[in-house]
Amino acid sequence: MIMSLTGVTEEVAKQAYIRHETIEDAVDALLVKPETKGDKYIPAKPKVNTGMTPEQEAICKKGRWLQDQVNVVFSVAHSKTRTQQDEMVPEASEESHPVSVPTISNQSKTDAQ
Repeated sequence: MIMSLTGVTEEVAKQAYIRHETIEDAVDALLVKPETKGDKYIPAKPKVNTGMTPEQEAICKKGRWLQDQVNVVFSVAHSKTRTQQDEMVPEASEESHPVSVPTISNQSKTDAQ
């Protein structure tokens, strides 16, 4: 797929796929954006100064990924406990808790008027 979309050799396509992990990212990396006259008017994307070294940024990125994985596990576990609790709760039947609703007959309505 990568070879047909970009026109590169099989070896280059495999290396791009290994490096970028998805077909879309590999194709995006291999395709070269043509230069146009308007490119000089588009400002470069600003770099956010976090005040961290590249090593610290790598550690934070790894920590965020790990926290996302933990959140997924807890979310799935929570949803399973919710469905188990719903199955355990008996539903109230009308026979066990009868509700008496007073009715007003037509005769008593006319008497009240």
